[in-house]
Amino acid sequence: MRYLVTIPAVLILAFALSACGERSELETGVPVQRWNLPEVIFTEDGRPDPSILAPVQVLHRGNGTQPQGLDPHITEGVPSSNIQRDLFEGLLTRAADSSIIPGVAERWEVSEDGFTWTFFLRENARWSNGDLMTADDWLFSFRRIVNPATGSRFAILLNPILHAEDIVAGRRPVEDLGVRVIDDFTLEIDLEAPNPLLAEVLTHSLASPVHRPSVEAHGDRWARPGNMVSNGAYMLEELAMQSHIRLVRNPYYWDNDNTIIDEVFFYPTEDLSAELMRYRAGELSWTYEVPNTQFNWIQANLADELVADD
Repeated sequence: MRYLVTIPAVLILAFALSACGERSELETGVPVQRWNLPEVIFTEDGRPDPSILAPVQVLHRGNGTQPQGLDPHITEGVPSSNIQRDLFEGLLTRAADSSIIPGVAERWEVSEDGFTWTFFLRENARWSNGDLMTADDWLFSFRRIVNPATGSRFAILLNPILHAEDIVAGRRPVEDLGVRVIDDFTLEIDLEAPNPLLAEVLTHSLASPVHRPSVEAHGDRWARPGNMVSNGAYMLEELAMQSHIRLVRNPYYWDNDNTIIDEVFFYPTEDLSAELMRYRAGELSWTYEVPNTQFNWIQANLADELVADD
């Protein structure tokens, strides 16, 4: 996928800088504004110098088609997944370079025979309402994914887990799933066979945890503003169909002190050319994708802002 972003991938620079560079034009003759970004200065701990940050850190993202929904166990498609990755954090997650790093699990071990993975959870991880996260939350979530009643089309991703395939097919009860709570902050997962790809699976948005009290209280409306309780860096604040989805920082997120962006807006824009125009007009900080018909022009005129995600 190829997309445009007005800032480095670490999302630390101001989006609305007053100094503009030279202007270029598309075939339509509409000028495109080029930002002159300041030199990034980092402090000793590797974080950006706050003196160069805009006073209000808000990210405006183009997000392709209207997302199907925000329940990570049911919805499909990249637009939904983009939002879910900001709302939820799995046992494992990915760094900016796509390497797998600890998420809610601060570390994990694999048995010598490769059949059992043990995850040691962060004791300071909490839900966005302040509830403590424990291994029971993960047991509930994994069982919900494979439960045929949930109807998750991506449940097959958990097939490496012991009995998952049979449970999805209705041949075993969900209680047979090879996931065990050892104590409040230790979770074990047994596999059908040794499979190093489990780590990849656990970074997928499908493997996100859900807040049991919220799911049970609100049913299929739990993933809406006012009902959703999440565990990621952001919380769902507003959902305006065909307009935008707004997320705000989760003050209970275990790594909130290292979160830079205060709000994230996701805008559904199904026409890629229209989205590009919104980007050029300064309405978007980040596009979902760029139209192939404009790619050569973008390479020539916006190369510093073009990202190729293979």
